[in-house]
Amino acid sequence: MKNNIKKSRFWEMLKQGLKSFFTKNIAIKVLSLMFAILLWGYVLMTQNPPRVKTVTDVTVSIEGEADLTTRKLTLRGDRAALLEDVSVRVRTELTSYADISADDITASINLSRITSTGKHTVRIHAKSSSGDVVSVSPSEIEVEIDTLTTRNIPIEIHEEGELPEGYWAGDVQLDSATVLLEGPGTDLAKIVKAVGTIDLTNRTESLNQSIMLALYDKEGNVVESSILFGGMPTVVAKQEILPSKLVPIDVDGAIIGREELPENFEIASYGTSLESTLVRIVGDADVIQKIESLSLEPVDVTGCTESIQQELAINVPEGVRIIGADSVNLQVTIREKTAVLEFTELPIEIVGLARKQTATLSQELANVTFSGRVSLLAGITRGDVKVYADVTGLAAGTHDVKLALQIDGEDVPSDLQYEFTTDETIQVTIE
Repeated sequence: MKNNIKKSRFWEMLKQGLKSFFTKNIAIKVLSLMFAILLWGYVLMTQNPPRVKTVTDVTVSIEGEADLTTRKLTLRGDRAALLEDVSVRVRTELTSYADISADDITASINLSRITSTGKHTVRIHAKSSSGDVVSVSPSEIEVEIDTLTTRNIPIEIHEEGELPEGYWAGDVQLDSATVLLEGPGTDLAKIVKAVGTIDLTNRTESLNQSIMLALYDKEGNVVESSILFGGMPTVVAKQEILPSKLVPIDVDGAIIGREELPENFEIASYGTSLESTLVRIVGDADVIQKIESLSLEPVDVTGCTESIQQELAINVPEGVRIIGADSVNLQVTIREKTAVLEFTELPIEIVGLARKQTATLSQELANVTFSGRVSLLAGITRGDVKVYADVTGLAAGTHDVKLALQIDGEDVPSDLQYEFTTDETIQVTIE
């Protein structure tokens, strides 16, 4: 019980003491606290004790690449992926502690002492303008060095998209058919082509610009240009884009002298070497819209009795250009006129009848119409035409025999056509 009384008195005395501490002489105690704080601040400002701060996301740069280049060596790989940011611990004065950042620190690797290809471990060095570097994490990296080589790679240009209606795009002209790449020999050996793309969508003006080139290996995989010494390759491309229009060629108007052909001669047909009579013209929109057709230089057929084949220039107005050939091969077929000559009731003769044989015909007369050149028909008279039925070797009986013709005792010329307007096959009865 005595112990309980003692404990009770102890807590009562402690309570009274704390109450007295916080309620008596408050002004003196506040001044004492403020003085202590000022004194501590003074000590910190005058003594400025150092602190260590860890700064992250410090960029690492490369030094000594020029020395590698003089030795025909180069760093292999994507530099951005290879040189990841590092963390740097910096010992700095307290007054600078809060302000120090990654911008106050430079970190780098030095490749100047590397003299051979292969993999090398290099240390990462760091400096700070606001203190001393204590450590870098990671402190070193592994790099791969390869032979620095150059190689010409063929360029391909691909077009995508469609021009607006009424426009024409010419062939792409490059300032070079190849692009010279420089970089690690191992990586350059994989590259087979450099491809640029031109988008023609809604384009109405000619193109003259630098085109970025994508690199590809033989499997069609993209090879990142970041591996190259010098960065993204480009090529200057030029391409004409002009208003265009399809117009016909006036072939008919090019033939003059039709009325001066010799008597009984005519133009049977004419045509050009073009697959179509339409040609594409390009130029100023206001000019080409007024053009309805293009003429040819004239060809004169006066007095001609034979066909003509001639190369003719297409007449093109100033400021307009033809896409394709600017001349055509004109073929004019000239021939003698044809006519028709008819003979009626020509007697049918029998030839080849054996001795002591007689024959009767189902038809005694025949009508024949000839067609051909006027000059051929002009010399044929009724008396020149012989219609006959050849019964050579036929025995007694009734036979179907096809009629034949001769003119002036000769077979009918191949360029002279004829037909019977009466039965061409008759019945012959031999006794």
